Amino acid sequence: MHQLQFSHNLKTALAESKKTQKELADYLGTTQQTVSRWLMGINEPNLETLLKICTFLNETPNTLLGFGDN
Repeated sequence: MHQLQFSHNLKTALAESKKTQKELADYLGTTQQTVSRWLMGINEPNLETLLKICTFLNETPNTLLGFGDN
């Protein structure tokens, strides 16, 4: 996964959707600390979780991973 690009794209998607780290964590059934670690580029979600994040934010995996929608 393009970790640095993912963390930046996740931050952007959260801001644009006006959703919080806590809302995302609650939706995923994880902790806000886990989401924070993704946003800082320390960790990254597994594929199943990435797909859930995409659903929550109405984004595509390609967009969050920095590949565009081509």
